[in-house]
Amino acid sequence: MRKTLILAGGGILLLGLIFPQVYGREHSQKTEVKRIEFSGEKEVRVKIEIGVANIDLKKNISGNILDAEMEYDPDRMTVRADYIRSENRGKLYLESDSKEKGLDLSQDENYWKLEFGDRMPLSFDMDIGACEADFDFTGLLIDELDMDLGASSVEVEFRRPNLKRLSEINIDVGASKLKMYGLGNANFEEMVFDGGAGDFTLDFTGDFDHTANVSIDMGMGSLNILVPKDAGVQIRKESSFLASFSIDEDEFEEVEDDLYENGNFGKTIKQLVFVIEAGLGSVQVEYADGSL
Repeated sequence: MRKTLILAGGGILLLGLIFPQVYGREHSQKTEVKRIEFSGEKEVRVKIEIGVANIDLKKNISGNILDAEMEYDPDRMTVRADYIRSENRGKLYLESDSKEKGLDLSQDENYWKLEFGDRMPLSFDMDIGACEADFDFTGLLIDELDMDLGASSVEVEFRRPNLKRLSEINIDVGASKLKMYGLGNANFEEMVFDGGAGDFTLDFTGDFDHTANVSIDMGMGSLNILVPKDAGVQIRKESSFLASFSIDEDEFEEVEDDLYENGNFGKTIKQLVFVIEAGLGSVQVEYADGSL
């Protein structure tokens, strides 16, 4: 079924998401397939709000804005997937939550397979609760990335250079396990990371040709930072005496109190500038092995 609603005077086209298919499974599980076709959009902003789920995100091969499959129990979960097109821009809303507060749900009871197209820049604003997720942004045109993660286990990948300069990456993560690989390939200008009592890995390997600024605020968690050997790296440490901070003193020189630089800093266009603040957590900085 295809639904189309045109709101007069506003120039807004609301699509009731094209070509749904529904079929049942045991335990009242239902699968919905959604597709949004590309219509010349110059950009698409994606808002994702999901409480408990298993999420796989990657690039599609169809050229559509979105090819999605959501598997869930309609008696226990609500699911929303809406798209609004205004002139040559789009806004996509993907939402899911339990119908009853305090409902004990397994992540496997709410599965989202999301595949996005590469024909327009994408801005992601994610508010994710207790999830297990694999976000592979390889091949997509990412303009902004904002992730707020709860008690989750998440892996993020940029295995090839983002073809658009990513203006901002904002990560706010609680008691989670987060691994981000190939952040250099994200081609970002600014990154802000706020970590709680979790286990985090930030790998900045990849291709970029500018100065990228990274601000990190750590609580009680454990953070491992991997930097490429061919980049100039500067690290300013703003840690309490209760925090643990480890850096290879053979590779980094302390040029002034709590300010470290490697031998490439100021000598190449590929620069990483860190400001790291840690409370009770631990931070380790080391060179990556060069592989993704």
